[in-house]
Amino acid sequence: MSAAPTIVGIDVAAKRPCVAVALRPGRHGCTVQDDDWFPTRDAGQLVEWVVGLDPLVVAIDAPQAFNRHLPKSAGGVPKPPRSRVCDWELRRRGIHLYQVPGRDEWAGWPAAQKAWMAVGFDLFDRLRRHGFERPTTPGMPGSLGAARAVLEVYPHATFAALLGRMPASKSTRVGVKERIQLLRQHGIDWDFYFDHDSLDALAAALTGWRYVQGLACGLGAEREGLLWMPVPELAEGRLPSA
Repeated sequence: MSAAPTIVGIDVAAKRPCVAVALRPGRHGCTVQDDDWFPTRDAGQLVEWVVGLDPLVVAIDAPQAFNRHLPKSAGGVPKPPRSRVCDWELRRRGIHLYQVPGRDEWAGWPAAQKAWMAVGFDLFDRLRRHGFERPTTPGMPGSLGAARAVLEVYPHATFAALLGRMPASKSTRVGVKERIQLLRQHGIDWDFYFDHDSLDALAAALTGWRYVQGLACGLGAEREGLLWMPVPELAEGRLPSA
């Protein structure tokens, strides 16, 4: 692995541009420059920008694939959908997120949710075609012949895990401030882009950085892909409220 690896975090959107940010960790943290940001609505341009940086890790704020653990129907009556293992692990800790549909449910899924999930599915597929793989253990991607990694992350859960409690809503001044402070406490320094999407992109990149450092854990089942958290082990029990 190079002395200064690059990690990319991507906040996925459909109606708005996706926002990507590149981190280049150094001895004293990461200083994010103006050209380290890339907002775009074009998935092809985004992947071209990412691949051009030759990052070790790309962390994406979106589901990586359809839910493969939905129960089959019994006697012609469909059973209620079952969450992915990683989603269940977060919900039982009080961290809520969107249900991920199975392939057979996709046609009837709410259009607003399908739109941004489809963008995420596409980004994961494109990056896998460029040699990025979904890892099953934390470690050192790109070293000793290991493939570069593409991770599924969830910034809201990233902030909750590092705070040890639920963060305040990011639509409030308090919620924005505590996210900014937390990112800075963990070595990320930047002077612009304080909106919700950029903070989520930075949180995604921070999770990827901690993955490289061996300070992350993957939630879920290997066959469905893991969702990565920026802590070596996620505490049991519901997290306290903000």
